[in-house]
Amino acid sequence: MTKPHITPSEPTSSLPADANGDGRARASRHVYGAKAALCFEPDETRFGIHTVCIEAADATGPKQYDWANKIRVQLTRDELPVTTAVLFGWLPRCEYKNHGEDNSKGFSLEDQGDKLFMRVFARGRQVKAVPIPPEDAFYLAQLFLGQMKKNAPGLSGGEILTTLRQVLVARNREQPKG
Repeated sequence: MTKPHITPSEPTSSLPADANGDGRARASRHVYGAKAALCFEPDETRFGIHTVCIEAADATGPKQYDWANKIRVQLTRDELPVTTAVLFGWLPRCEYKNHGEDNSKGFSLEDQGDKLFMRVFARGRQVKAVPIPPEDAFYLAQLFLGQMKKNAPGLSGGEILTTLRQVLVARNREQPKG
């Protein structure tokens, strides 16, 4: 289940702890699986685009995860809306590769009907695979939509979702590879 997590204890981000600008710490969301865990955090690209960072860690024991050796992937400007559409159930899947300085990292998210399934991978490392039940997807969708709203401050959440649905879903956009 998704648990709110207050940074900066385990996962790291390029944003300051007061990224909300209101004196409160920024909350991240965790999804725990039997073999791995995911941490989703609001983040910002080097170009100032609000996005989401995904960190994945192997389980080392019951309810214990190796965050020191995590895989970290920051969604690009183009990946954020497509991944959001999968979270909302409007696209069946997305997969992105070529992340990191050596283009060796990536992730995929797939709608499996009763749950979502995420894989985070890096060359030479074991794939981190975690099922995401609807209860967790609800909170993740809020995080992703919140970041999209920051990139379009003149639009409401509903307007962003309508635009997202019309542009990506109605046109049944093929997923770019890479």
